[in-house]
Amino acid sequence: MENPEQQVPNVINALTMHTRQDQRQALEDYYLPNAYFVHPFCRVPSFGDFNIPFTGTTLNSRWFVFLIYQWYRILSPDIKLKVKSTSFDKKNNLLYTTIHQTFTLWFVPFSLWQANVKLVTVLELERRFVDKNHKPLPDSRIPTQTGNDLSLTPQPRTLYFIKGQQDHYHVEDFLKFIAPWGASLLWMAWQLFATLVCAVGVGLLRVPIALFRGRILKMDSAAIKQH
Repeated sequence: MENPEQQVPNVINALTMHTRQDQRQALEDYYLPNAYFVHPFCRVPSFGDFNIPFTGTTLNSRWFVFLIYQWYRILSPDIKLKVKSTSFDKKNNLLYTTIHQTFTLWFVPFSLWQANVKLVTVLELERRFVDKNHKPLPDSRIPTQTGNDLSLTPQPRTLYFIKGQQDHYHVEDFLKFIAPWGASLLWMAWQLFATLVCAVGVGLLRVPIALFRGRILKMDSAAIKQH
């Protein structure tokens, strides 16, 4: 990717709403072969090409990411998804995207199992030299420059590739996947109860705790004393 902020929505759309071939092509074009993947339901650690003896088959972590996206499409062929915003932290090579999706299991009638969720996807990027086909060059082939006139050495093109992906959900959104009929409402009720506990705790226990820490335990209580 030359401009990750502008290009990543098309990459995400290809992975989540397009054909099997589009998914494969997006992964091969934009993900490194050893890309990792972290999601509340699954995880793919980073590893490079691994040859399975006697089969002639080569596997890497990107291949398993492809299988995850394939299963995602099999479970919800008519998924609706929209990238709401993107932000690129160029200093740390992190691309943040906020996404809204409607995930519907195809085999549950009348769309009874449907998850309308929001998430933040964090993509770790890596800038790599590429060949004429825009494929990343192996580290060993990245040229080093010597001599006084560096301008005489041709520079290969560089692009950003996805080194890893992490999907982050609020708990209430995560629960919509495993228990869509009211579990998220129960979690919201628990959050409101926890807020009430905080308010009551400050009102009734701040002073006794400050006195106990300061006078009995001889601990610093400046953070909870009233000034």
